[in-house]
Amino acid sequence: MNFTAVPIIVICCYLCGEIYKAIFRNHTNAYRFIPLVTSVLGGILGVVIFLTNPEVILDAPNIWIALGVGIVSGASATGANQIIKQIFQQTNEDTENKEDDNE
Repeated sequence: MNFTAVPIIVICCYLCGEIYKAIFRNHTNAYRFIPLVTSVLGGILGVVIFLTNPEVILDAPNIWIALGVGIVSGASATGANQIIKQIFQQTNEDTENKEDDNE
């Protein structure tokens, strides 16, 4: 079983989500569509990978499984973004708290 397609889909969807965010930076209401965009893109990538090299996408037996793996991988890009955001936010809060304690 080959797992290389899942991280590839996650990274591609994460980068596309960041590009989407940069394009619509003045329209923060459009940010709510980022999970939908990454999920749809993940589904498309899952199907494309299945059609070109089916054993790469978790040995999917049919296109529907590949579509599901792609959608879940694309949606996990949003979760990866939130993990990164929370880690850096927590680090910044810890730094600010230490600076306040030192004063």
